[in-house]
Amino acid sequence: MKKILTLLCSAALMTTACDDFLDEAPRGYTIPKLTEDYDKLLNDGAMNNMLFFDAYYPAWKSDELIYTEGSLATVSQLSSFPTSVEAAAELRSDIYRADQTSTEWNTAYNQIYTLNVIANEVMNSRGNDATKQHLQAEARVRRAYMHWLLAQWYAMPYDEATADEQLAIPIVTEADTQVMDYDRATTKELYAWITAEMEEACPQLEERDEHRMRCYKATGYALMGKVYFSMGRYDDALRALRVAYDLLRDDPNVYLTDHNEKQAAYGYRELTMNEMLAYMPYAYNDNEALFCKYSNCMKEYYPAYYGTEPAEYLSPDVYALYDEHDLRRNLIVTKDVSGNPLAYPTATFYTAKVNIGCKLPEVYLMLAECEARVGSTDEARTILTELRRTRVRPGYEEVPQEVTTREDLTRYCFDEEAREFAGSDFRYYNVRRLWNDPLFQEQKPLTHEVGGQTYTWQESGLKTDLPETVLIWNENWR
Repeated sequence: MKKILTLLCSAALMTTACDDFLDEAPRGYTIPKLTEDYDKLLNDGAMNNMLFFDAYYPAWKSDELIYTEGSLATVSQLSSFPTSVEAAAELRSDIYRADQTSTEWNTAYNQIYTLNVIANEVMNSRGNDATKQHLQAEARVRRAYMHWLLAQWYAMPYDEATADEQLAIPIVTEADTQVMDYDRATTKELYAWITAEMEEACPQLEERDEHRMRCYKATGYALMGKVYFSMGRYDDALRALRVAYDLLRDDPNVYLTDHNEKQAAYGYRELTMNEMLAYMPYAYNDNEALFCKYSNCMKEYYPAYYGTEPAEYLSPDVYALYDEHDLRRNLIVTKDVSGNPLAYPTATFYTAKVNIGCKLPEVYLMLAECEARVGSTDEARTILTELRRTRVRPGYEEVPQEVTTREDLTRYCFDEEAREFAGSDFRYYNVRRLWNDPLFQEQKPLTHEVGGQTYTWQESGLKTDLPETVLIWNENWR
């Protein structure tokens, strides 16, 4: 069997349109016929919940983190494949065991299958023409974003010099499990298709201020900006992100959490592990979640709940980026559940779920960095100040005056991104983006301490090798 989707789409088969030889829908299956049926497909929880558990390996790849022997023991308790988690922590590209199925690969292509059903068939459904167009646009944007996510995991970062030589992942645009022998697109082909899809579809998205689980116009432009941002095409990213930023102003459903207000009840002090469980919202209830693609990530939830050692710690160098006025530092725990000092501080931003879609602070920080890079330093300062006003004590939200040049401001954006997303998967995506950036070279070498040993991030570790359970059906991909 060489079909890429046969095993991947069994759950999604119930969404496909009726074949000619079927006179009626099979019992227990849904055959979309009305436009509203396709709308319901996009509301299905299976389209939002990634369910990676410990298999979301970008969460474990980070030079911001430290793994002690004790935290590795916690990993073994939490993980189905602790050796694979350790391989990711060691910043390796070969992560999967030979018998290990890739949840990331399967889940992404299952969702792409359903999105293909919608994109290709909704215009033939019975319903309002404008609604059909909106739904088709949403399916196209979400399908493109899912391909982009797969590229972050299984392909090297976009580099104009090598993009037409590096192989990435297959572009799948049909809902057909009988297609044989998909070819892997080059990085250039893949990103050209992704950006073209988003450029064409985003203007057709519906303008609504309901977001989170759906992709409306503000969300679409934010995701398009995120793609261009990852490519280092900052002019194009700026164009898209400005649209998203303007559409999100005064949005009643997606807004920044004011930690000044929220931490008042705690006395503006460091929170305990148990307090963090109540303080940090689930990804799907977070008012900062612009587009929610959530996965279980129990790295910090279990230590607080069961009293085990944290699964990872935060590098003291990252902790030093916060000053005493930064309220985000109060969300980095330095004591265990009994009040004893931890070996290192530990970031508790994850709690039980992680969002690999898009959060509102990402829009602010990507936009600020793009403004800084193109020389719009006043605009960059304004955006940073607007975000920081909800993150630090009053009177300290302004960008320091000594940050004067375009390069200084861009570096300040790097640091602000680290403060906002410390210990999260954001670092993995940022390292990929900045690997060859001249402003980033001063941070190299990037190292990660695991069980008392130090590992250096090599360029090959910027992606994950395709698992054997995929390659055995696609020998020409080796």
